[in-house]
Amino acid sequence: MKHILPLIAIVCASCASSPTTPEDAASAMLEKSRVHLHDGRYDAARDSIFSMRAKYPTALESRAQGILLLDSIEMQAARDSMESATGEEWKRLSIKAQFFERKLQEDMKKLAK
Repeated sequence: MKHILPLIAIVCASCASSPTTPEDAASAMLEKSRVHLHDGRYDAARDSIFSMRAKYPTALESRAQGILLLDSIEMQAARDSMESATGEEWKRLSIKAQFFERKLQEDMKKLAK
């Protein structure tokens, strides 16, 4: 009996710390992606979203938020790259940033409906 109680406590603690639904787990992955975006780690931010989409196909709200977050990642990555670009490369990145800014606005309108 002495050995069972600590085991039960460990199992209960692990259950309490893990997300309970696919939506909760997917939301946690989105938050991780947001942290990567904030830190300027765009590849890690993208990877986190793609992983979330593969692991939790039924987390529809998080998947919709992931689309918006991907747009934000692409827009910010293009803006950061513009700082060191010149000439035609700068123009291409400027167009890319503008595209994702408009796409983000349209996606937000669709989600608001």
